[in-house]
Amino acid sequence: MDNFKINIEKYFNDFFTLVSTDKGDWTVKGFIDVYKNIYTISVDTKVVSKIIELMIFPVILRFANENNYEMVLSSHQNHYPDITFIDKKTKEKIALDLKSSYRVNKDTINGMTLGAFTGYFRNRTSSKNVTYPYSEYSRHFVLGIIYSKTDIYNAELKLNGLGIVLTNTQRKKLSSYIATSTDEVFTEFLISISGEFKDKETEIRELIDTCLIDEKVKYTMDNLTTISSVVRDFDFFIQEKWKIAIDRPGSGNTKNIGSTTSINELKNGSGLFTKFTNGNEVFDDFWSFYLTKDMSNKVDLDNPPYSNLKTYLEYKTIKGI
Repeated sequence: MDNFKINIEKYFNDFFTLVSTDKGDWTVKGFIDVYKNIYTISVDTKVVSKIIELMIFPVILRFANENNYEMVLSSHQNHYPDITFIDKKTKEKIALDLKSSYRVNKDTINGMTLGAFTGYFRNRTSSKNVTYPYSEYSRHFVLGIIYSKTDIYNAELKLNGLGIVLTNTQRKKLSSYIATSTDEVFTEFLISISGEFKDKETEIRELIDTCLIDEKVKYTMDNLTTISSVVRDFDFFIQEKWKIAIDRPGSGNTKNIGSTTSINELKNGSGLFTKFTNGNEVFDDFWSFYLTKDMSNKVDLDNPPYSNLKTYLEYKTIKGI
């Protein structure tokens, strides 16, 4: 039985109370200055994520105190993990990273990164960029925060009222328009929802534009209840890292492990590597020897030995490992 996971899940209701209203809106409306002016928060994921992390931190601290853990925070922003829990009795170390991402639709998120697959991950006695050497941790958890962007949520509701039900591709184009608000991107979105709505171009654009959150507007305390929250509909999960990992890097050219985008797999811990009876070992081996194209070239290889789980298994079979 995983007491750490079970015990921290008991605090999820406290997380909800801090970040969400009864209607599902974020309790944070903006930044306030000494003159009581309120400035809308950017929907930038890094900004949203950091504020949410700060909000739930007192609850995580209470969890540590009530469950007999010493809590050690990362000394640098780019060090792993965000929080180290040390059992005061057994001295067991547990790593916890805080991650957040927004919904693409009801079933998927935009994705998360789960830490580096080089450096401390491979040299597990190293103290570089890690609070304690990786080998000293018994388990590695991710506390995930999922939310929806309010402007996209509201725009889709209004489009549904016109009889427009979006596919994932159309939703991405809507998201691109909301982010840029340019004529060109709106035209791309309009084309994607088929020709039958072309005669409603003005109506559709005006409807979407009413959902946009203007980050340049300044409010006062008198406006507090009318300010739109930039995100809403929060959900939380906690899983061991290997249970939600995929077989691809998580972001661009950075050497980070990617996560599943399936909300069901995130919440149930039923990702790609859980299909194996020794999934944690397969995860460790796969990512310990994974090479990007650039990494392959640096060791005089034309191509990486494998690029995904399928080719990894083929490679292991060929090598007789």
